[in-house]
Amino acid sequence: MAAFARDIPAARDLAREAREARQEGSPLVVFFSQPGCDYCERARHDYLEPLIADRASHVRLVEVDVTSSAPLSDFAGAKLSQAEFARAQNVRIVPTLGFYGSGGERLAEPLVGLTVPDFYGDYLDARLAEARKRLASGVTSPSPARAATATDGG
Repeated sequence: MAAFARDIPAARDLAREAREARQEGSPLVVFFSQPGCDYCERARHDYLEPLIADRASHVRLVEVDVTSSAPLSDFAGAKLSQAEFARAQNVRIVPTLGFYGSGGERLAEPLVGLTVPDFYGDYLDARLAEARKRLASGVTSPSPARAATATDGG
């Protein structure tokens, strides 16, 4: 894995990470990936690393390897592996970005896949805006209308 991969920390304690994100006025963004995934590396390099490098974006981002047995604590404090957490979140395609509140509630629809890179940044910005709006308003469940995914085209 490239050296820049260290810029996105591995998820370890999602409840603590989500609380800290909330204190900063940000959702917790969970980047679900796996080793050897070219689309994951592109999302990491082209979109996620620049996002976290931009201090003004105030984004708290952690990574979950969907194949890893590395331990983490979920939003309720339960101990499980990163792979088990990804399965519990119904992550079937990588990369996937999840947007969570301090209690583990979803604040926006997950951003699934990266097959239309020209629109990925716009989809990411829209999900972040939706998550921040829900966080600020206290509304914690995503809207019932399905938002566009990175695989929908434009």
